Parts: sequence; structure tokens; C-alpha cells
Amino acid sequence: MVIKLLHPDADPERFMRVIEPLQGASAFCTAQILDSGTQDGRPYVVSEYIDGPTLRAAAEAGELLRDAALHRFAVGTATALVAIHQTGVVHGDIGPDNVVLGPDGPRVINFGVARAVQATGAATTRKVDVPAFTAPERLQGREIEPAADMFSWAATIAYAASGRSPFDGGSMAGTVNKIMNAEPDLPELGDLRGLVLACLAKDPARRPSASEALLRLVGETGFLTGSVSAALPPPSGPAYDLPPPRGATTTAPVRRMGVVLVAVVAFLAGGVLTGGTVYTLTGREGPVAAAPSASPSGPVITSAPPITPGFTQAPFASVAPTPATNTKLPDIGVMLHEHPDDAVHLAAYLQAKAPFNAFVREPSGKFKAVGLGEEPSLSPDGRWVALNPWLKFQGSDMDQVNFTNLATGEKFTVTTVKKPQQTWFPVWSRDSRRLLLSVTDEKRERITGFALIDVTTKKATVVEAEYHDDIRLTYAFTPDGTIVRGYGNGKSYGMEFYNLSGQVVRSMHWVGRPPRAPDWYSPSGKQFLTVCPNGEDLCVWNADTGVRRATVPKISSEAGLLGWFDENHLLIHQPGKGKKDRREGEVRIVDFTGDVARVLADVDPLSASLQWAPVVR
Repeated sequence: MVIKLLHPDADPERFMRVIEPLQGASAFCTAQILDSGTQDGRPYVVSEYIDGPTLRAAAEAGELLRDAALHRFAVGTATALVAIHQTGVVHGDIGPDNVVLGPDGPRVINFGVARAVQATGAATTRKVDVPAFTAPERLQGREIEPAADMFSWAATIAYAASGRSPFDGGSMAGTVNKIMNAEPDLPELGDLRGLVLACLAKDPARRPSASEALLRLVGETGFLTGSVSAALPPPSGPAYDLPPPRGATTTAPVRRMGVVLVAVVAFLAGGVLTGGTVYTLTGREGPVAAAPSASPSGPVITSAPPITPGFTQAPFASVAPTPATNTKLPDIGVMLHEHPDDAVHLAAYLQAKAPFNAFVREPSGKFKAVGLGEEPSLSPDGRWVALNPWLKFQGSDMDQVNFTNLATGEKFTVTTVKKPQQTWFPVWSRDSRRLLLSVTDEKRERITGFALIDVTTKKATVVEAEYHDDIRLTYAFTPDGTIVRGYGNGKSYGMEFYNLSGQVVRSMHWVGRPPRAPDWYSPSGKQFLTVCPNGEDLCVWNADTGVRRATVPKISSEAGLLGWFDENHLLIHQPGKGKKDRREGEVRIVDFTGDVARVLADVDPLSASLQWAPVVR
């Protein structure tokens, strides 16, 4: 046992109010608090004794951690923070002196003591040494929050690998200045580098929670993959620091990190998972949800990685500079300037004025009338056209989508939602097997879920999502068929990934608002596109890591983002400059430096609903 006796100035009653709840925390990866009380008016706390050196003592003896040993250390200490934070407690003093390298792995000690001492007002008991592992908000005098622990945890990981703080300034003043204003000086961390950098963000709101960090660490070990990961329920809610339902009319389910924590405990303790099953030790209220879809590929990313410079220097491949043909579409006032080598062309359109004909482009390049008053959406393989009526509920109280096979002439209709709900913004999966539509309320002010149509079975699955939100934040597909949607909380925008039960399973809240284009991802699927968090520029992101690859400078406050032209160029709609010629806009091919490579079309944006899509070759 270890007994800590506090300073006589400490307020026993206030100390006990804070320290008593800590006795219920999980003892795994932590030193369990066994008892607390007062002795001659002085508060004390009794904790489990861990046999082993502190991380500082080991590092000073030259025992630094590398590779797998460092990763196991990170997992163990993150697991401890999950257990601590789930009790509603903040450690408050994570650092090399409060991690013991025990015989069964790293153990975090003294958790909650710093906050309890602070609550007593006993200033004489507080440390006054160099705050090399202290979060910047604490140096500003702000209250200790879990995000501060994550900053200290990341600095401790860097120390375990190097024997020094990533903000060591040689003196208290120098260290404080580096914590507040400088980037961390990190050693070689391998796969841990991105997560450590995310946790060392100056803004605490941009740091991942302990549970998010743990999921990312475990995912990088390959532990939560295959049949084991499929057995886990979709993580969401408080453990992911997701905001509460944004105007939702239904109650979000109760969700906890118990399953993941138990799985990690079994992993670290050498337990064996057999038969692809993980048994849940926590309760779950409410009905059983439908089986979730496969998790999106790549790591679970819920915190912002480091930001790249706001400009692009690398040269990119050029597009064909001179169009071979100029095609006039008089019924909608569009002049196409196309080249045979173009990667994207106008694939379909619906007239916005009478007679409201819908047209789709045939392999010959000619446009064929396929519907009336229905928005056409051509599948990526050019085989199917989906027709979504603009005038709903004609002869039925069910919304519907009509399908036509352009090769065989086969036609069928699939019903989706019942009045007053409606379906809008059709998007095809890249394999041309499924059509995704956003479900809106009667006034088309909010999106409440999505409808997924399988063209093989000719059936629709309608899912009410856990979040009801702004109609501008539509649903789309990732290249592998995962459902993704824009996220917004009124201050910031990003992306959220959904399973087939309508639950968020992954988030990228830092990337900015996705476009209303059907496909946010580049042709290779390795990049995606958003309006930058500043609301002005365009951002190109690495789809696997979430790291920003390029920032396209602000083109115009009135420009519209249409999507991708090829891997290195974007499609932008630029309206006319003045009031008289606003309708004389252009669809422009723009590179990552913001330069116009070519004009693809002269358009009247009020004359038609246009679908730009990759050329089927």
C-alpha cells in the first residue's frame, strides 16, 4: 500500500467529496484507490502499491521504449485514462512520475489526486516545478478537463521514446513559451506520430478523447479487424465526443465504451478471443438495431491530424487545353466545350422550365429524353438512369424512384417513404448497384435519414438516422460504399460515417463542409474535397489519414463547388460577374493552385439541373 497524507491546510470535507468516487474506478492499468479518510484532521488516501520504476526513473536509467513496446505502453496508459474518465474524473497530473512500469504493464498512479488537492484550496501542496507535461489551457488558469489529460498523455508518450519533454525549453519560462506557442519536438514515433500530434493540439476541442485514442491505437495493432471488429456494436455517443442530437425527434440510444474496454483488457492481459466473439459486460437499453454495415477502411479518425501549408507547390498533370468540339444545347442554354480526353462530361439534365424534360447522355454522346419532371441520375457504369420526381405524390401517398435500363429498356419503380416525408439528392454507389437518397421532412428543412435502393432486388431500405439535421448536409457514398454525410454544429463542419442502423461510426469533424456534389471523393478514392473550415478556400484531404494535402485559394464568394474533374483538378461553377450577366456563368476546370485550366461549359444555372459525371469508356 501507498499512503499519502495531505498538508494540514487542506480542507478534509472538500477533499473527500472529490476523492471518494475514485474508489469505484477500474483497477486495470491504474493503481486502485483502496481507502481515504482523515487522520488528526488531515485527509489521506491509500492506494495500491505497484512494484516497478516510474517512467522517469526508467528513462533516466537509459531504458527508452521503441516500436511494439512503445505501442503497448500507449495502449496501456490510454486504457487507464478511459477507465478514469468514465468515472467522471480527470487525472490532472499525467506525466513520467505518475506512470509506473509494473510487472504486468504500465500503471497510472495518483489519478484524481491533483484535482482533489486543487479542490481543497491547499495551494501549498501543489507542484511548482517546470510544467513540461501541462496542457496550455491549464497554464492559462482554466479548469482541468479530460482534454488536458490527453495533452499530458501525448507528451508522456514522447518522453517514453526520448527521455525528454517535447516542449523542453531549458527553463520554466522557456517551457511555458513552447507549450503555448511552439510545435512539439517529437522523436521517432512510427504509427503513433499522428495520434500524438492530434493530442498535442493547442485547442483542447480538437484533441481526441481517451476512448477515441484507444480505438485508434487498437485499430493500428490490427486487433479490431475481421470477425472480432464485426462483433462490436457501432461506437458512438459520449465516448466519441459527438454532439447531442441536433434537433432530433427521437431519443438517441444509451451507449458506452464497455465492450471496447473489455476487449482491450483481454488483449493486454493475454486473454484469448475465440470464435470471433466479444461478450458484452455492460447493459444496453432499447430495441436491437439492424446489423451494422462493415466499418469504413482505414483507421478510426475522430481528431484532426496536423495541417499542411495553405498552398500547393507541386506541379500537377495538365488537362487538354483546347476543346475539339463546341456543342450547343439550346433547350437549356448550355454550350459544351469538350475534348475526347476529358475525364468528366455532362451526363444528364432536367429542364427547369416547361416542358421539364429529363435527358440522359448515350454512349454516342447524344442526349436522349427519358422522363418528364423527373431528376435524372446516371449510374457510373452508364447502364441505369434513376428518375426522381420533382412533383411528389401524384396518385399515391408514397414517394418513389423510377429506373430505366438504357441497354435493355427494362423499367421498374421502387417506393421509398410515405407522405409527408420525401426523398432527394440521389447518389449512386461506384459499383452501380445501389442508389442513396436523403430523406427530408415535409418542408424540406431537415434531413431525417436515408433511403437505400438495391437495383438488383428492386427494394428500398429506409433508415432514420440518430441525427436530424440541416438539409444542406446531404448523404453520399465513400468509394467502398460506406454511407457518409456532412456534419455541422453551427460553428464548424465536417463529415460523419454511418452504418445501416443510422448510427455514426466514425467522424472527421475538422475537415469543413462537403460539397452538394454526388461524389466528394477523387476518381482514385484516395482524396476527398470540402469547403475548408475557414468557409472560403477549398480543401483536398487524404482519405485514409485525414491529413490535408492541398488548399485551393478562394476563387469567388459566389462560386459553386461541383466536384472532381480528375485526380488533380476540380469542377467549379462560376456565375457571371454583374447582375445583368449572372446567368452567363461558366463551369471551369481548376487546378489545386486555383488557376483555371479550361472552361468546360457556358451555362445558365437557372435553366436546368445538371449532372456532371465521369466519362464511361
